[in-house]
Amino acid sequence: MTDSNRLFLDAFGRYEKPLVRYAMGYTDDLGDARDVVQDVFLKFNQNIESIDPQRIAAWLFTACRNRALDLHRKHKRMVIMEHDSLEAHDTSAAYAPSPSDQLEGEETKAMLHRMIQELPAKQRQAVWLKFVTGISYAEISQVMETSLGNVGYLIHHGVARIRERWQAMEPVR
Repeated sequence: MTDSNRLFLDAFGRYEKPLVRYAMGYTDDLGDARDVVQDVFLKFNQNIESIDPQRIAAWLFTACRNRALDLHRKHKRMVIMEHDSLEAHDTSAAYAPSPSDQLEGEETKAMLHRMIQELPAKQRQAVWLKFVTGISYAEISQVMETSLGNVGYLIHHGVARIRERWQAMEPVR
């Protein structure tokens, strides 16, 4: 196996699912998100020799964002992330919750997604990359082309804003 093949397979194994989740932030269709990621990996494979191995995450997430935005412009529609589409991609559930637990979980997830969507753009992107795609602060720093300290600042303030809004919804005891 060549170094390029190994690099491609490692990147695919590490980033395929996070990229699909990231693309879901730009498209409301899981099929479209998967198509975006497939296009990104095809382009990655074509350019693999010229990509700095230390910046693979940044390259992939930037290419994914650009491709998803191209698709969004092509369809000329407003994109709102749907929680149902993410659940269809998550196959890690080991048990079947009761209908009331499932409904409560779906409502909670939808509320959190709305709160994330209402954050300022940079906070939204940092929080999304950290908690939905699960990539590291260093990778987020590369994707967003900002310092590691700024990533921490954006995530901290984004989470604080969500926490404040969440607590404001809680009934006073």
